[in-house]
Amino acid sequence: MHRFTLALCLTFWLPTLANAQSLQDKWQTLYQLSWQSSPISVSQKELTQYPKVLLQESSRYPDFNQFSWEDIAALASIQDHCRAIENANPSLNDAIEFELAVCQQQPLDSIWFTAHSKRHPAGGSFADRYLAAYPDVTEQIRPFLSLTNPQHPLYSKLENLSAQGREALLSGYRAWQQDDVLWLSGEQGWKAIPSKVWKPIAEQQEVTLSAESCSFRYSNVCLNEPSNDNLIMKTLIFTLLFTLLSGLGRVLYLRTKQRKERQFVLQLLTHELRTPITSLGLTVEMFRNRYDDFPDEIQGAVWRLISDYQRLSQLTENSKVYLSSDQSEPLLKQKASLEEWLDHVCEKHNITYQCEARDVELNLPYYWLTICLDNLIKNAKQHGQGKVLVKVILADKLRIEVQDEGHFPSLIQRLISRTTRCANHKQDNMGIGLTIVEHLMKQANGRLIILRNPTRCILEIAYEHPTTD
Repeated sequence: MHRFTLALCLTFWLPTLANAQSLQDKWQTLYQLSWQSSPISVSQKELTQYPKVLLQESSRYPDFNQFSWEDIAALASIQDHCRAIENANPSLNDAIEFELAVCQQQPLDSIWFTAHSKRHPAGGSFADRYLAAYPDVTEQIRPFLSLTNPQHPLYSKLENLSAQGREALLSGYRAWQQDDVLWLSGEQGWKAIPSKVWKPIAEQQEVTLSAESCSFRYSNVCLNEPSNDNLIMKTLIFTLLFTLLSGLGRVLYLRTKQRKERQFVLQLLTHELRTPITSLGLTVEMFRNRYDDFPDEIQGAVWRLISDYQRLSQLTENSKVYLSSDQSEPLLKQKASLEEWLDHVCEKHNITYQCEARDVELNLPYYWLTICLDNLIKNAKQHGQGKVLVKVILADKLRIEVQDEGHFPSLIQRLISRTTRCANHKQDNMGIGLTIVEHLMKQANGRLIILRNPTRCILEIAYEHPTTD
């Protein structure tokens, strides 16, 4: 079992591992072909000529790594009093100098912005705040603006790239997908690859870049092979169906084989019994001719011998039809009086019956019907309670009801009794007997009906009236 489980795991895990490796190779191919198919959007020279700290999204917010709230609040007070403050943080000197110059309306040139730090402690750049105070400044301070400022030289080129995308590419990732545009980073700079360029390449590589579940992820790019999951799922479903159908086929084959073997054994017994029964018939006929010469004790034994011979002979003749290869052939029927047949069966078991139909002759498989009725009466006397009664109703069909005052076991009780044969051997015998009755009734184009509380077992079978020649 452990080996089978391990084999299944390897069967489905190894293709997944190989698939991940294949997707990584396809992603490299997609990257290279897409990179070769589009021009540079932002060159590496442009990216390096501007302060990197101002290209990052964090430049928009206060720098709490170097400054505290008290430092920023003290810096803001310069705008109100226009005089220097006592400062214990040397990193705040550039900001104090800047705020005093703005407050005192002293112009600052590009040399000042080049020589001093670029990021304002309260967020944004010094150039952003200077441009807000003096909109007509020269172009020379534009390189010192933060990237989020519309007047930054790269703003128009990167405005369609989200802040997360800029951060990813600046952090070293080689790709970022923004809607239908695939941004790629390389040694020469950044490229914006439109969907009309990268989608045909992705289709050629048989991958998709947008999926609910990712087989391979790089940055925010999600790669998947749609057909691969479908193939694995189809393979799994096919395997399960094949296993299920194979199991069902084997069960049906074994049952058919067992049924044919049993039928063969019964046919063999029936065939082989015919010869000794014929020989026995000659012996019985000889005893019958000399019946009056025997003493009373011997006559009783001879009578039992004659009766047993008749039963064996009748069993053999009726079994030939039952065990014939043509199962569509009905069981052998005889013409007899219904009342006389009921008298014969019920007298053997010392029980009474109720039948309103008197002096009626019917064509029925009496031999097999006798076996069924005998079985039901024996079950009622052995497993039932109280008085056993046979009720016969002749309508569209013949209904023979065997009733006692007990309670027929439920399906669950019968299943439990089959699992505990030793403790409930009688219940098991009853189940086997009813199985025989049910099978014989189906063979005779009838059915067995079982009702509970009280127990009623009903034989229902179609009948024919004998025709006169």
